[in-house]
Amino acid sequence: MNSSTITNGTLPTAATGPVSTMTAASAGKLSRPVGPAASGREHGGFVSLLIAEAIKLKRSSAWVVAVLVPLLAVITGTFNLYGNRETIPQNWVSLTSQMTLFYSMMFCPLGVALLASAVWRVEHRGTSWNAMRTTPHSPTAVALAKTLIIFVPVLAMQAILVVLAWISGSLVMGLGPAMPTAFIVSGFLAVVGAAPLVAVQSLLSMLMRSFAAPVAVAFVGCVVGFGFGASQNPLVYAVPQGILSKTLTLGSSAMSTAGKLDAASMLPLVVSIVGLGAVLWGLLALVSRRTGGAR
Repeated sequence: MNSSTITNGTLPTAATGPVSTMTAASAGKLSRPVGPAASGREHGGFVSLLIAEAIKLKRSSAWVVAVLVPLLAVITGTFNLYGNRETIPQNWVSLTSQMTLFYSMMFCPLGVALLASAVWRVEHRGTSWNAMRTTPHSPTAVALAKTLIIFVPVLAMQAILVVLAWISGSLVMGLGPAMPTAFIVSGFLAVVGAAPLVAVQSLLSMLMRSFAAPVAVAFVGCVVGFGFGASQNPLVYAVPQGILSKTLTLGSSAMSTAGKLDAASMLPLVVSIVGLGAVLWGLLALVSRRTGGAR
C-alpha cells in the first residue's frame, strides 16, 4: 500500500472481489434450497396452484355444465322410456339404461370438453399465461394443476346424474327407491375412465383460444368412438370418448355391445385407461413445457 493511495482517501479494493463473490455465492445457496427443502417448496407450490385453480373454478361456468349435462340425460332417458312404455319394461334397469344410452354416446364426453374449455377460458380472456412466466411456477405445473381440477366438476356431474336419476325413477316414474348398483358403480368409475379424455381436452383447450373449437373436436371423437363401439372394433379402446362410453355402459341393457361389471369387461378398459392416459398426460406436460406459457 503506497502513501498516495492513503493520501487520496481511497483504500485498496483488491480484496473486495473474493468477498463479494463469496457473498453472492452464499446468497445463491440460501435462495435455492436443495434436497428436502427444495422438494417441500415445490410440493407446497403445486398445492397452492391447485388452491388457486379451485378458487377460479368457483367463479366459472363449469358448474352450469355439471348440472345441465346430467339433467338433459335424465330428462331424455325418462321421456324415451315413458314414450315406449308399451315395448320397454318399466323398471329401474330400463330407465337407467335409457339415461346411460344418451349420456355415454354424447352428453358426458361433450360435457367433459365443455368443462375443460370453461377451466381454460379465464387464461385466454386475459394475460394470465404471459404473466405466469414471471412467477416461479412452470407452465407444466400450471397445466397439470388446471387439468387435475377438471376432475372436480366431472365428479360432481356424475353425482348429480345419480341423484337426478333416483328422483326420476322413484318420484316421477314410481319405480321404488332401490336403483341398480351397476348404474351407480359405473357412473363413478367413469370419473377414472374420463382421465384420457380430460387430458386431451385440456391440451386442446390450452392450445386453442376458441371456446367452441375443442368441443367440436370432441364431437368428432364421439362419432368415431360410437362407430367403433357399435361395430365392436378394438380401436374403440384407442379413442378417449370410446373408453368413457364403454365405462358408462357397463351393466346397461340398452346396448347389445355393453360390457358387464366383471374382469373380462373391465380389464381392457383398465389397460386402455392407464396406457392411453399415460401417453396423453405425458403429451400435455411436454407441450405445455415447450410452449412456455406464451400466448
